[in-house]
Amino acid sequence: EITYNSTYPNVGFTCSLSALAPPSSGTSATSAAAGLIDSNLGAGSKSGYAFTHGTCNAAGGITVDYQWMADPQQPGTTGQRYFCTDVSGVIKYHTSSSSTCLTAGTPI
Repeated sequence: EITYNSTYPNVGFTCSLSALAPPSSGTSATSAAAGLIDSNLGAGSKSGYAFTHGTCNAAGGITVDYQWMADPQQPGTTGQRYFCTDVSGVIKYHTSSSSTCLTAGTPI
């Protein structure tokens, strides 16, 4: 997100994994497909976790903050903790929920 925001300052942050994913073969990176994460993560899942966005806010047409959550697809099997991050850049975890991760999570 920080690299995306620096690269596309007129867009700001993004709340779309596909915007962070690789562009189509033979095309250059754009704000719609920046090539900052791999295609698996861009599709919303990786290494047994499902990734979703939380609140995103815009001001003057520019996204000024973001939230991301990662939940185990099979809690207790594919992962033991729930992860989250936001515009602070701090990655946190919670033992039972990503919905309370940002407010009650432990920084990694």
